[in-house]
Amino acid sequence: MSRTDFIKSLGATCKNWTWSWSFIDDVNKKIIFGAWEDLRSEDQTRVLILSDNWKENEDGDTKLGYVQAREHLDKVIFEGYQLYTFSQKRKKQSNEKKAAKIESFEKSIKLKYLVRDKKGWYATEQENYNYSPEIKEEYYEGDMKEKRSTYYERNPKARKECLEYHGYNCKVCDFNFKNVYGDLGKDYIQVHHINPISTLKKKYKIDPINHLIPVCANCHVMLHIGQNVISIEELKNIISKKKSNRK
Repeated sequence: MSRTDFIKSLGATCKNWTWSWSFIDDVNKKIIFGAWEDLRSEDQTRVLILSDNWKENEDGDTKLGYVQAREHLDKVIFEGYQLYTFSQKRKKQSNEKKAAKIESFEKSIKLKYLVRDKKGWYATEQENYNYSPEIKEEYYEGDMKEKRSTYYERNPKARKECLEYHGYNCKVCDFNFKNVYGDLGKDYIQVHHINPISTLKKKYKIDPINHLIPVCANCHVMLHIGQNVISIEELKNIISKKKSNRK
């Protein structure tokens, strides 16, 4: 089975089967990379999936495969897609600006977690995972504060630990989706970042219990509706005063 047939069998696709390094399954929100087993970190806990050194070809032009790969990583960082990899070995070559040629690959994928280290993006196991990669502002267009906030709030591991501790009731209005919608709303709630994003550093390790808190969709919008994010207590007070005025 060719790599193309293997990726297609997983329900994933790409922009071009010739030059693509990464693949996407929008239905199941999966991003798939080939992981170079000969390019592991010194401690062997991380495997390289994308290097900054692969951005340009020998003529100095940006490689289309690199551009697509960065778009796919954005899906993992900011949109809640999960990262999967399949192991692959490359044929030896001295010039990283030339396209790598695959010697062999494994026909199975595994769930991994994305980490940033120096000039590369790595896939690692959950136990070696830090909540946030070092996000460099020049990598992205748009509002970095908003993107970093979205990353922290959608991070699957941080979200899981937050909800295991805080539960699924909105911490502002106490709304519970399951109580209203039954099984359809089971285990659903949004997660809000308590700390103002402007105070965060580029490299920031999140504390899911103290930095994140569950809120319903309506309260989440209200927390972010102004130029400055208001606190949970401030929104609670607004609701309380509104209820008092109705009496």
